[in-house]
Amino acid sequence: MKNVIIILTIVTVSLAAGVMSMVGGAFYSLHYPVEITLVVEPNNSAFTNKVQDSVKGVVHLQTPQWRGSGFVVGPRLIVTARHCVEDVEDFVITTHNGHQVRATRAISDKEHDVAFIWVDDLECIAEERGTERHSVLLTSLNIGSIKDCVLGQSIYVIGSPYGKVNFNSLTKGIISGVDVDWSPVGDDYGWEVVFTVDSAGHPGNSGGPVFTADGIVRGILVGGFSPVLIGVIPCDLFLSDLDEIELMFIQDRYRFEEATFGYDEYYNYKDGNEHY
Repeated sequence: MKNVIIILTIVTVSLAAGVMSMVGGAFYSLHYPVEITLVVEPNNSAFTNKVQDSVKGVVHLQTPQWRGSGFVVGPRLIVTARHCVEDVEDFVITTHNGHQVRATRAISDKEHDVAFIWVDDLECIAEERGTERHSVLLTSLNIGSIKDCVLGQSIYVIGSPYGKVNFNSLTKGIISGVDVDWSPVGDDYGWEVVFTVDSAGHPGNSGGPVFTADGIVRGILVGGFSPVLIGVIPCDLFLSDLDEIELMFIQDRYRFEEATFGYDEYYNYKDGNEHY
């Protein structure tokens, strides 16, 4: 694992060297402008309002092995890092207001540190809440391309550093590097396409969203070399695939029915009429 820090809290003595995979993307072809671009960012009041909206779509992930972060992109769909779902079949997901649901299905990108968790049952886990069962509403976040961003632009990170005790903690920083290739040190993790930020990140932040000041998610926090040199997988890698990813989950609800009738039973040759 070299000197790479995987931003993921392990419930054992050491950090797990988990890895991940996903659904293709054309991020390699992105080219960033070299000219200076003026980016108008919200004032402090507008920023705090954005944060209040953003936190509603960030979730805490808990498994028997580790704790991590994720964010909602659909009524039942959650994005996280691939190394957060590897060899895991049971997730407890906590929303910003403390509601909890259980999920048992996840898929991951084959090349990049990106994964998706599907929540089949949105009923709150009663034993976790001490209340009667009720449905949980997941709040989706807006996601956008890193191509709209520039070096030095302000960002913020929301997640669960060091576990649920710090659930939905926020740190701020800037985009410190764009179009970065970390494959020499993170090849097993699928980190050849990242951008970097200097916002503090710690074990437990893995899989959490990285926002620009306008409240749009630009990437998934996956790891780093230090608490202020953090790698982020850009949303560009899955931005256009969300509909297909959702279909991959819901197709399990359906099955193909094989016909049990014969050709002669399907057509009535006496009157020449077809029976439907």
